[in-house]
Amino acid sequence: MKNKSILTGLILATTFLFVACGDKSDTTENKKYKAINEWIYDEMSLYYFWNDKLPPSPNYKLKPDEFFNSICYWYDKNTNPDGDRFSWIQENYVDLLNMLSGVSSDEIGFNFMLYYLNQTDLFGEIQYVKKGTFAEKQGLKRGQAFTKINGNTLTDKNYQNILMNLKGNYSLTVSDPVIVDDMLVFQNEYELQLSTMSKYEENPIYLDTVYTVNGKNIGYLVYNFFVDDNGDGKCGYNAQLAQIFSDFKAKNVTDLILDLRYNSGGSTLAATWLSGMIVKGLNAKNIFYRIEYNKGFGNYIRSEMGDDYFNQYFMTEIAPEEWNNLTSAIPGVNIGDNLQNFYVLTSQNTASASEMIINGLRPYMSVTLLGDTTVGKNVASTSFYEENNPQNKWGMQPIIAKMYNKNRESNYTAGFYPDYLNQDRNFPKEQLGDLEEDMLKEAVSRIAGGGFKSFKQTLSIPNKKIMSSVAQKAWSNHMILHSKPIPK
Repeated sequence: MKNKSILTGLILATTFLFVACGDKSDTTENKKYKAINEWIYDEMSLYYFWNDKLPPSPNYKLKPDEFFNSICYWYDKNTNPDGDRFSWIQENYVDLLNMLSGVSSDEIGFNFMLYYLNQTDLFGEIQYVKKGTFAEKQGLKRGQAFTKINGNTLTDKNYQNILMNLKGNYSLTVSDPVIVDDMLVFQNEYELQLSTMSKYEENPIYLDTVYTVNGKNIGYLVYNFFVDDNGDGKCGYNAQLAQIFSDFKAKNVTDLILDLRYNSGGSTLAATWLSGMIVKGLNAKNIFYRIEYNKGFGNYIRSEMGDDYFNQYFMTEIAPEEWNNLTSAIPGVNIGDNLQNFYVLTSQNTASASEMIINGLRPYMSVTLLGDTTVGKNVASTSFYEENNPQNKWGMQPIIAKMYNKNRESNYTAGFYPDYLNQDRNFPKEQLGDLEEDMLKEAVSRIAGGGFKSFKQTLSIPNKKIMSSVAQKAWSNHMILHSKPIPK
């Protein structure tokens, strides 16, 4: 059997097929589970960050997902405050690999946040509409609300079942939320006919533009997850980032706003690449992040590879020999030395590789945060699966490392608190990129000074959040090690 550590992506697995035939079938099933679980335990014993906390005598008869959950050193604020919050195991690796590359098999066409409308009923707020989807073609807009799907009112009892089973044609009851006398009111309600899309490729680069305000050229980039390409091995999204920064440089961008409100993580290589185009004093000999493994594995790497293996340096180009289908090098375009201000827009979903950007750049430059407190994920994972074993299609994404910046700082498990708090809960909402959009407006105003546009009257909704669709993404809260192989 060949073990493979996927460096971009995520895992595997299909379902095992059985014929139910009493005790004999159970015995066969248990044997299959035992072999898979032994593989899980062996890999976790080597690589899991908390491998010294694994139980010595686990129950190998459990289903693989149950077994995995039974051996992890899970976080508990009282008993395990240093514990694991992010490891996971998953079936159907093809779908997951696609999703980590921004490819969805049943894409509904928009991101949303769910809020309580009253004690039981919910409503969804459209955060952004994905490009090229039926939702965009039908005119759905950021800031609109929905209360029903296929005529069913969303409640805290049924929303998971309804949203997880959306396939094919569906209807969305849409309205325009406004606040009247400190109450949320839905106006202009209508039913929108939509359809999910199979094999939809979402580009992580949602929007880029340059504003000239009060003599300042302000670059704005909405980047919604860290991924290198759509899975074709050509590093296309990173190449697109380089082109954007080339445009920023040509337009003499003096200030940069990086919008990571809807970015909950992804590839460390994409994060390293983006940071190299922002950092002041770019030098390929400067450390962007440093990695720490469990003691045993860390000592092994140090003896085999040397201490420098733990360092990831800023990148000035992406070399073709590191990519299957990349034919020529992709040069980076740095604008850091010209930047007077660097703002990052954050939310409660900003996590993982997004937080690594903040932590990794702070030793080199001022990073101003505007938004909400981030998730607080300073650990990283890698996908494991047995590539050529048809009896084992399971895969796992265990935490294997902790991330530090060049100053050995990693003290953000409670998240990064913003320099300027803005929880982005105001109505009415403008479209992303519109200078009247609340958080962009505030960032531009702080950079360029007030008076460039009048501020509309908005009110913050008091309703309690229940779920964000960003948190359901395959890359959500995951920092996926990509840039270096793991020796074995």
